[in-house]
Amino acid sequence: METSYFGNAMLAGTSFVREDIPMGLSYEALVKAFEREMGKWDPVVDATLVLANAPWETVEAAFAEMAGKHGLMIFFRADQDRLTSLTNGIKRCSLYIAGNGVIAEKILTIDVRASLYVPFRVCLYDNGYPGGAILGYEPLATVLAVFHQQALNDIGQLLDSRIFTLGATLSE
Repeated sequence: METSYFGNAMLAGTSFVREDIPMGLSYEALVKAFEREMGKWDPVVDATLVLANAPWETVEAAFAEMAGKHGLMIFFRADQDRLTSLTNGIKRCSLYIAGNGVIAEKILTIDVRASLYVPFRVCLYDNGYPGGAILGYEPLATVLAVFHQQALNDIGQLLDSRIFTLGATLSE
């Protein structure tokens, strides 16, 4: 890892790994299957918990209920293809902000700088590859390695295994 300083800012660099997994499904089928397997974050529940200053056990229970089969949920979806397809041909791609707030709390307690990486990003796209639409993500263990903390690496590996299991489920 390389660290340098620019003005008052410390810059840290590392190399990242990107996983792109051909799923053997059409783009539409992949989106449908992905969203079926993932939970969905409910901003009303979130706001209610904050306003009530809910005990952490209540927060954990609420997030467990919102999380999907793999303990993950979608916080946001950006349909990148809608606008960008207005020129240079149809593009099929969506970016998801996903994760689990309870797991994010553990990460941010260890190192709040990791807030840049959680929740994490998953993209679904179709670039005409013969293996069907693709699930892409940056493995969290690799991303969090920039902080050189074993506890973050362990959590990153846990999240990576959940994404891998999700991907295996989608391609069945």
